[in-house]
Amino acid sequence: MKRPRGAAKAKGRGPVEIIKEKTTSIPIYDAGDGKYIAAYYAEGKRRLVKYKSLEAAKAGAKEIIQTLTTGVAHVATFTPKETASINDAVDILAPLEISLTEAVRQFAEAHKVLGGGSIVSAAQFYSKHLEEENRRGALTPITFPELTTKFLDSIKGTKSSRYILDLTSKLKKASGVFKGQIRSIRADDIDQWLSGMKNASGRTKNNYRTALITLFSYARGKKYLPRGEKTEAEFATRFDDKGGDIGIYTPEHFRILLTNIEERFVPFVALGGFAGLRTIEILRLEWKDIWFDQDVIEVGKDKAKTATRRLPPILPALKAWLQPLAKKTGPVLEGIRDDFHFTRLFKKSTDKLVDAKGEPLLKLVHNGLRHSFCSYRMATTKSAAQVALEAGNSPKMLFENYRELVTEKAAKEYFGILPEKKGTKSKGSKKEGGKGAGKSAKKGPRSPRNLGRSSNQG
Repeated sequence: MKRPRGAAKAKGRGPVEIIKEKTTSIPIYDAGDGKYIAAYYAEGKRRLVKYKSLEAAKAGAKEIIQTLTTGVAHVATFTPKETASINDAVDILAPLEISLTEAVRQFAEAHKVLGGGSIVSAAQFYSKHLEEENRRGALTPITFPELTTKFLDSIKGTKSSRYILDLTSKLKKASGVFKGQIRSIRADDIDQWLSGMKNASGRTKNNYRTALITLFSYARGKKYLPRGEKTEAEFATRFDDKGGDIGIYTPEHFRILLTNIEERFVPFVALGGFAGLRTIEILRLEWKDIWFDQDVIEVGKDKAKTATRRLPPILPALKAWLQPLAKKTGPVLEGIRDDFHFTRLFKKSTDKLVDAKGEPLLKLVHNGLRHSFCSYRMATTKSAAQVALEAGNSPKMLFENYRELVTEKAAKEYFGILPEKKGTKSKGSKKEGGKGAGKSAKKGPRSPRNLGRSSNQG
């Protein structure tokens, strides 16, 4: 069909009226001189029909729509098979009240927007996203700092003071970063924060991640987050916490620590270094749990970190250090409120271990006593299974976190450290003696019995 005269004038102008029936629309343009043009698509091409008046254009547009929606305009150009397909398409669209032309137009636009991607997948994603947003919109709003306060209040009196203090420290630090709604925080946000922690090990980052998982789980239970779904904290990246340096004490440094520490802390050092007990286990231990007659220590499930009872042996060196200090009843470490209180007092005591020039006699190693026991004990027994049983760990965990390669000779020296008899002079006492470490440097290191009486108890 030739383009009617005046079509060029219509091009680029807005329609004066749009005739719409069902889902098909035909715009009408002013062609000038009192004439009008109806524009539509048929057989993949744009068609323009000129009318002598606006009323005639309206009527003509309605006829065109009727022709297009019934498919009459296309019958002559399609094969019987194609015609059947079109009829099927029209039948499928009929309940939706969408014309075939409109459906194809929307498909073409969506296909272009998606860059050739699946329109069905896009629709499914949109539906799921819309459902999620509607569900989140129904949640009770609460900010991260507000949630932290509520959560910490809820566990008061139900958890240990150490656990609460540790969570408080971590979550308060996170509250300085995440100040908005809890439901708006995503795993990527958590990853970015944890990754940006300077000088933090993988284990430290994972500990913060665990604290966030605990908080988010609480939020899910209180309907601040959707129930029945994993929280964003659980999707946060878990960092590699292997491969860090494992520190141990040399036999000489362990001797210095045992010989010069305040008497009240000798049981802690001996139990950690000669039996591999954890700090929290030693703090819970009572003298009745140390069975000198059977040469074993009962670490009950109520005292063990893993809630599993075990009986680590009392090696000869440990017995020599503990028996002179033993009491019939009471805690092995008296006057200690909790782990934090102990850490503060122990550090204050070890800070005094300096030589005559004020230089430290040794450097404290994180978990050094337990690390040392496992490493030297492995060199002695040659059995990962035995040491893991004594220390309350799996052999795999032992190799990954506690075992440091040492010689059998060093192990023999380590487990051969015994208390010095009163009045004896030890090798290297001049080097060890000094401010806080023992003002009686010329007389040699003090015995565990008199050391506590001459030192500040903190």
